[in-house]
Amino acid sequence: MTRYLLAGLLALGLITPAAHAQTAPLLTGYQRPLPVVPLDSVTHQITYRGVLPAAGLPQAEVYGRAQEWLARQFEQYDQVVRFADTGRGVLIGQAMVQAVGPAQKNLEARRFNLLFRFRLRAQPDGLHYELTDISYPNYPVTTAASDAGGGLTADGLVQWQRADEFSRISTTAAQNRRQPVEFALRDYDQYTTKGEPKPRMVQQCQGIQEAMTTLVAALGRELSQPLP
Repeated sequence: MTRYLLAGLLALGLITPAAHAQTAPLLTGYQRPLPVVPLDSVTHQITYRGVLPAAGLPQAEVYGRAQEWLARQFEQYDQVVRFADTGRGVLIGQAMVQAVGPAQKNLEARRFNLLFRFRLRAQPDGLHYELTDISYPNYPVTTAASDAGGGLTADGLVQWQRADEFSRISTTAAQNRRQPVEFALRDYDQYTTKGEPKPRMVQQCQGIQEAMTTLVAALGRELSQPLP
């Protein structure tokens, strides 16, 4: 039935073959593959989750060590951690980390900031972690900065503001200006005509992978320390 309806509309000139065909790629854009980074099979978002071992540690000790790690790793702990349930051993919050995209063909190494949300759940002998909702912070920029192109900051005031917001990684204002990385990375311009990722996108994905796995490794080292 649908086939005959489309044929009739084409005959009447109400739609064109090109207009009908252009809608198909847009339906699967959010599913485009991304190199290096782990993707959730349902949401197709970059997600890091797993269980870190904490051999011989009771839940209370695992929970306390997770708190200590967050306090040392990020400034303003009380704003980074948005929800804490000692009884269940749950910590939920959001923070910022700096990533470094390694040099690629015709591209120098590049630093960039990432916002992310975390959920930690302590249990005897281990800690379940989930890092997700990874985003680029959207900073206000001046004309000089926006004209620089390529994400480079040309204005001293904007540079200072970015540094200041990075030092205050947990403020509500800084956290709410965010752009999910998946939308930017899966843009059509990030792929070649053959559907392969371009170097800039590969660089970003490698930087994200390095930054997030480094955080997980640091948390794992905290949990692996023996009891005093």
